[in-house]
Amino acid sequence: MHCAVGRRRCLRAACLALLIALPTFVGARVAGEEVAAAVAQAEAEPATVVLWNRPIVVFRKAYAGRTPQERAERVQDHLGTLPFDAFTQPVRVTEFRNEFGDGRMIEVGQFPVFRIFRDDLDLESGEALDTAAQQAADNLTAALRAYVEQRQWSRLVRGIIWSALATVLFVAFLWAVLRSRQALTRRLVAASSASLKRVSRWGLDVRQLTLRLSTFAVRATATVLVAAAAYLWLTFVFVQFPYSEPWGTALGAFMLRLAATLAGGAIHAVPGLVTVVVILLLARGATRALSQTLLAVEHDRIRLPWVRPETADATRRILIVVIWVFALTVAYPYVPGSGSTAFKGISVLLGVMLSLGSAGVVNQVMSGLVVVYSRAFRIGDYVRIGDVEGTVSEIGTLSTKINNLRREEITIPNNVVVGTTATNFTRLAAQGGVVVSTAVTIGYDAPWRQVHAMLQLAAERTPGVCKTPPPRVVQRALSDFYVEYQLIADLEPRHQRPIVLSDLHANIQDVFNEHDVQILSPHFVGQPAAAVVVPQSKWFTPPAKAPGGESC
Repeated sequence: MHCAVGRRRCLRAACLALLIALPTFVGARVAGEEVAAAVAQAEAEPATVVLWNRPIVVFRKAYAGRTPQERAERVQDHLGTLPFDAFTQPVRVTEFRNEFGDGRMIEVGQFPVFRIFRDDLDLESGEALDTAAQQAADNLTAALRAYVEQRQWSRLVRGIIWSALATVLFVAFLWAVLRSRQALTRRLVAASSASLKRVSRWGLDVRQLTLRLSTFAVRATATVLVAAAAYLWLTFVFVQFPYSEPWGTALGAFMLRLAATLAGGAIHAVPGLVTVVVILLLARGATRALSQTLLAVEHDRIRLPWVRPETADATRRILIVVIWVFALTVAYPYVPGSGSTAFKGISVLLGVMLSLGSAGVVNQVMSGLVVVYSRAFRIGDYVRIGDVEGTVSEIGTLSTKINNLRREEITIPNNVVVGTTATNFTRLAAQGGVVVSTAVTIGYDAPWRQVHAMLQLAAERTPGVCKTPPPRVVQRALSDFYVEYQLIADLEPRHQRPIVLSDLHANIQDVFNEHDVQILSPHFVGQPAAAVVVPQSKWFTPPAKAPGGESC
């Protein structure tokens, strides 16, 4: 029994030890695998030997327990230990074969520098061993020559002189560009102030917009020229010194590749650009012909059954927009780069911005079309819109402008015009003038024929009231205590309605006082004991002055 218990205790202890040791074993195994993977990755990663900013050779094979990176570092250290006289000796390529494989040895004079194995070659490019070895020898020769030239004072002095001359030319070019930019900006400002006109119908000042665009174009052109000159100057200066010559060569090669790419793209884009130009020229011709026709309709030189003079300008603008949108839609596929992802992304971005920010503008534009095509009023008509009264000076895409008697220009958004009652005093008036009307209330004790005659007499005395057709009087209502008479007259052109209406009211008072007829406006409460009139002897009571200039 004791033996069985002992065996069970030993078994438990063994299991416990196994459980404790298992994570350690697994962890060590995983760590070993990670180390092995890191070593394998380091052995497989290529390394480049660089001497004086010049790539010499690329190692891809591990050799004698050294990774490609360690091989490259060893070669660089070895080149640093060579005597200066060795740098002037020729570089040779020799064959070798050892237990690690066959390859080529690169030697500087009698000093071996590095080995190239077949496993160091880039198999995907299909390069040969002899070709790779010769290329490495040529690269090493160029690097050693640059090292030798860098230690020659004549080469350094020549590079400094050429760099100084290039710097002077660059500074002179920079000064010329800045002066030219300032001169062009001043000329643009002068031209904008002298020749460009204000396009008020769009609600924009084309002078400021054109000036800003032109100034931006001048500054952008100057910036591009300065940047290109700085790039060329830096390339030239780098090439003058052996150590930085690879940088200059790389910059020059990039510029040549960029120029070749741009030139090739421009050549391939010529057919598409020609197509775009032809489409735009056709659209321009169509818009010009349409503009001339509708301008003739607007000025009543010709008549078209489908458009009126009042709506000709709005129709012209709408059709021009439709033509250009159609032309751009047709020309879009032929624009160079229209199929690229960047071009499509910019198009989508602009569409989203316009859709989010143009809701209010579209509302105003649609309201403007309602105002124009309803033909409620025209430019020059005397109207009342809401509580604003005056002469219409402009019917724009977004707003309508009215000039009142106080010489104030009032801008009313088109959506407000559409939602408000508009009264046109000019449309039905004779000879294109304005209609003026006023009302008085007179008691039943005054003969209506006399009242008609007095109102017409007051209209005859008022300057600006047309004699033909003659003023007319209508009886609007027979109220409980008075009769409401309304005088309607046409104004002569170029007379302002508020001034004529004020003179008419003054003459009405004078005529009714002359004939001892009481005006009961605005309200009649009871018949007074005596007529409420002003005798003519008191018309010019001081400080009023008679027509002769003296008070009575």
